[in-house]
Amino acid sequence: MKPLIGISTYFVADKELQGRRARGAEGQDMLMSNLDYSRSVHEGGGIPVALPTLCDLRAAADLVQRLDGLLLAGGEDLAPALFRQEVRPGLGPVIERRDQYEWALLKAALAKGIPILGICRGFQLLNVYFGGTLYQDLVTYYSAEVPHHSVHLGREALVHEVLLLEGTFLRQCYGVESLWVNSLHHQGVAILAPELMPAALSREGLVEGFQHRTAPYVFGVQWHPEMMTERYAIHRNLFRYFIEKAGDS
Repeated sequence: MKPLIGISTYFVADKELQGRRARGAEGQDMLMSNLDYSRSVHEGGGIPVALPTLCDLRAAADLVQRLDGLLLAGGEDLAPALFRQEVRPGLGPVIERRDQYEWALLKAALAKGIPILGICRGFQLLNVYFGGTLYQDLVTYYSAEVPHHSVHLGREALVHEVLLLEGTFLRQCYGVESLWVNSLHHQGVAILAPELMPAALSREGLVEGFQHRTAPYVFGVQWHPEMMTERYAIHRNLFRYFIEKAGDS
């Protein structure tokens, strides 16, 4: 059977909609997932399933027991308390309910030993989980040299180049030394967790991809490959690689 891949989702509270509701009734919270994730998983050979953000953290372990792989998707900023910092200027919206639930999903997935792919926020969550830290805003606390937060250019826009380091999963699955990527984030890795090793760097040295040092099934990227798979076939390689690993687990 094809591997079953769980995909984390946005939690959209009723109060957040503030009269802008397009579906459902007043008083209903919603979950949201960009279809790009599911489409890319499907085209990569997996069966995608969206995972709702529930209040019962014990449910996370029950869900993970049915999965062959976990994809931690993009979204809001992580609560700075998770990486031992106070809130600083430049921090965007934080949804602590989602932080807590995805933390539980990740813990259960690691315990089960299934492959885990983190994308954007998911990439940052992996780093924080293993003890790393984040820049709460790259322009304020790191560098404005590379325009990482380039949502206005569109989801498929190739914004900057990343170097794929030799001997890493990214070099293996992409088969090239460097790669142009989109960029839709304003936070980034400040201190990389000791258990992780860099797999991709931007030209100014920001970690854009990593893998776990002893668990090769745990890896992540800062860019959004799922948004580029329709136009740029090379980005399909990452999903094929991930799903192949999930099929082996």
